[in-house]
Parts: sequence; C-alpha cells; structure tokens
Amino acid sequence: MKRRLIATFLLIVCLAFTGSTLALAPDPIAKIDISPMSVLSVDCGLTSNGGSSYTAWGRATSSVTETLTVTVKLYRVVGTTLTLITSGSNTVTGTSAYVSRSATLSAGSYRVVATATGSISSSASRTRNYTVS
Repeated sequence: MKRRLIATFLLIVCLAFTGSTLALAPDPIAKIDISPMSVLSVDCGLTSNGGSSYTAWGRATSSVTETLTVTVKLYRVVGTTLTLITSGSNTVTGTSAYVSRSATLSAGSYRVVATATGSISSSASRTRNYTVS
C-alpha cells in the first residue's frame, strides 16, 4: 500500500514538471499589424491686419500623416443670431493643414469656428469669440 501511494505521488510530481514542456511556443512567423493612433487637434483665431482688416484662420495638426481637411468660418454675432461673413477650406496630405480668409470688419462681436477631419483620425473643432472695437 505504501509503495502504491509513493508511486502515485512520484507520478503526480513527474507530470507536474513535464506539463510545462507540453505548452506550445508562439509562432515566430505570425505578425501583428499595429496601426498608429492618430491625435487630431485644431485651433483658430482672428488676427488684425491693421485698420478694419482682419484674417480669420484655422489650423489642423495630426500626429500621423493623413489627408486633412480644415474649414474656417467667421460669423458676426448679434444677440443669439449668427451671420456668416466668410468661410474657406483646405485639404492637404501631411501632418498639418492651414486655411485663412480676409475680411473687413466693423465694431462688434465675432465668432471664428474651425473644424477638421482626417482620413485616419476622426474630427475636431474649435470655437473662439472676439470683440472688435
């Protein structure tokens, strides 16, 4: 009886040590495709050119090379009403895209809205409000 118990114990110990040799090694030929994550950011602004001349601009920047489309829109704000003054867009393949539009502005409140979309990344937008005096 003792011999049978010792033999069973030794069999279990042997199986425990040989169990790791039955595991399969990873396939060295298999490759995992990794696609880069893209971070898309957009900025906009209204720059004074002197006098009543202004430039509304928008810039999109991506962390990877892709086809970027950036659009800028300049609105006059009166109460809750937005009136489109000018707009423009630009499409570029690369990591950054820029668009600008000139306008003659009188005193008042204005809003610049820039939106960007990328072929890899999704979209982003930015809004800034300005007061021209």
